[in-house]
Amino acid sequence: MTPEEVKGNGYQKPEVQAGISAASRAFLEALARRKRARGEEVPPLYQQLLGLLPEGPLTPEGAQEHSQGTEAVAATLPPPPPALSALPEGPIPTREELAQSPPPPEVMPQSPLAVADRLLAKGEAEGTLPPLSERAREVYRTLLALGVAWLRRLLGGKRPPRSLSQLTVFVPNDALIAVLGIPSASLYRALGELTEKGLITRAAWRTAATLRGKSGVYAAGTLYAVRLPHRTRRPRLGAEDFAHPWRDLEGDVERGKTAWRALRESKEKPLKGDAEVLEFLLDFSLSPPRQKTPLAIDSLTGLLRAKPADRRRRVEELALGLAKEFKDPGSVRFYAWVLWNALRAEIYGMWEGALALVEWAIARVREALAASLMSSRKEGIRRPGALLAHLLNQQGLLPLLRQAPQWRVA
Repeated sequence: MTPEEVKGNGYQKPEVQAGISAASRAFLEALARRKRARGEEVPPLYQQLLGLLPEGPLTPEGAQEHSQGTEAVAATLPPPPPALSALPEGPIPTREELAQSPPPPEVMPQSPLAVADRLLAKGEAEGTLPPLSERAREVYRTLLALGVAWLRRLLGGKRPPRSLSQLTVFVPNDALIAVLGIPSASLYRALGELTEKGLITRAAWRTAATLRGKSGVYAAGTLYAVRLPHRTRRPRLGAEDFAHPWRDLEGDVERGKTAWRALRESKEKPLKGDAEVLEFLLDFSLSPPRQKTPLAIDSLTGLLRAKPADRRRRVEELALGLAKEFKDPGSVRFYAWVLWNALRAEIYGMWEGALALVEWAIARVREALAASLMSSRKEGIRRPGALLAHLLNQQGLLPLLRQAPQWRVA
């Protein structure tokens, strides 16, 4: 029987009618990925069997297969807001066209002392900062910068609340004397002036410890509530401020890290540079406790405000969290690839709102998963990663991410 007769009789092999098996398809996909990795062309027959599998080296397994079920689920989800669904004007640029535009210079955050100077200037411009002597202004500026540095450690990449009116600082006064290079009498006169004018409130912070065999409650430093210059409310210290474990006094004494010793050493070897001074003062405080909160997948835009050095850790945490939530441990690299390239598209102006669009897609996948659990049919979504890729591809973001040059973002 000739091939024409076979076609005429409507006869085909069962495996052709049903499509290739799952094992065969997995084998062909792995073979195609290996060929692409070596720079070889995938044979047309393989492409036909795989349904013209698009290139996507870091997409999850099966993300390219947009089955009828995935498309049906995506069709039931609400569309993104207009601001997220709007494509950049014109056709999607190629990698070469994007690379021709140099990336803008990265904006580094201001140093805490520069922020303190800006706050002082704002207070003077608004008339909320009372006149200060030169010494009192110097002490106030140092306490402000120390408070800004501590707040950054506490918040990480988050922005402080707009209603912030004061900063809380812990520091041994001998350490302040060491970095300012002034007599103790001058420091306490300046602190008295600042207290009188309502710019600071201070009190000793005490902790139970056993020092040199004697147990008791010892003063380990001073707590300061520092009013921001452009605010008018008098600063206050609350019970929670005193309850916070600011310092490991026993450990510092065992290591010889005391303010008195630092004061003596500063006379022999003065500190150099503003950054070294602030690190020296902060070193007397314990690091802020890491809050064990759920993974902040709903705040991807926080990656823009995070320090470049912290972005790698945060992207890894987010990618692992998504893989765990979607029960898709094999697609960690895909989720990390999406986050890195969306961040890259946002920073370098290729698509404003790319991270917000990824947030929208993740939220839609979560809604679909919740709806499938509540369904009476109990038909779960087998590949949440594939649905996420489909939604991003549907909005046009995924093709752009594949073209994005690999400029550094961390």
